[in-house]
Amino acid sequence: MSSKTPLISIVIPTYNRQHLIERAVQSVFRQTYPHWELHIIDDGSTDNTWSFLLANLPSWKRQIQSFGRNNKSIQIHQTEHRGVSHARNFGIGKSVGEWISLLDSDDEWYPEKLTKQIEFHHEHPEILFSQTKEVWNKKGNLLEPKGKYQKRSGDFLKESLEICMVTCSSFMAHKKTWESVGNFREEMKTCEDYDLWNRILLKQYPIGLLAENLLVRYGGHEDQLSNQFQAVERFRLYSLLSTRNEQISNGESIQNRNHLSEENQSFHGNSRILLKEAILERMDTLVQGRKKRGKDVQFLTHFQSLFLKDEPIPQKDLLTLLDDSLF
Repeated sequence: MSSKTPLISIVIPTYNRQHLIERAVQSVFRQTYPHWELHIIDDGSTDNTWSFLLANLPSWKRQIQSFGRNNKSIQIHQTEHRGVSHARNFGIGKSVGEWISLLDSDDEWYPEKLTKQIEFHHEHPEILFSQTKEVWNKKGNLLEPKGKYQKRSGDFLKESLEICMVTCSSFMAHKKTWESVGNFREEMKTCEDYDLWNRILLKQYPIGLLAENLLVRYGGHEDQLSNQFQAVERFRLYSLLSTRNEQISNGESIQNRNHLSEENQSFHGNSRILLKEAILERMDTLVQGRKKRGKDVQFLTHFQSLFLKDEPIPQKDLLTLLDDSLF
């Protein structure tokens, strides 16, 4: 790490959330950490979000005036409406910080969030990705995640393949390492975060955890992506099959692991088994669900056949999983 106060690039995507964005922005301004840049990306909103951002930008800049070596800055960007993945990727592309921190426009950070997360990475320089614990605000009631939704630390691929185990708004990443993993898949309308966390863990990068609530996560909005699509499992299946296709194209089939060390062979063998089990389970879930509703399952059984032969599934065929008209 280059210094004790590296520049952190903060990315907030927003779409039709004029009524919520102020809370998220102010939680950035309240950060005790002194050296950051903020990129707000308006994803082609159709309400007054862009006008609101333009009108408030001058006063926001006055709030964060700073002098000396450490500085704070804010930029707003407007893009065509292409979804949250494109908006985040756009913001990351504009960023120049050594570290990236994500914040959704309906969430709120505690003031010590960035300070404590950077301190964590200084104390654990081998960890290049992290998240914090959080509380959920449900109609004014603050609740801590329980059971399988509790946050984990390190290598939790098995749990991550089951459900989304990382919260975007608590996530911090070393930018150059992030670039080696790849950005969010822009074709995915939801579960794009689930996809990214699995790709990080499959590349043997642990995800650290600050065992302190440093994020308030708000739920219950009508515009939340998870509430807008039928059969959300299809997006997770698309993610897993796309990742498996990439492994095959990179020569990571059973027959091509001899060049790996014994330790890496063991990891890749275990992760491959976990990935295979997760894919087959999701395929079966979707097949059984479609049979019950009297819908076609031929394309899914074709996917199963190719997958069990360790053959890639053509991308144009995989995209049927993202076609809302089929589900």
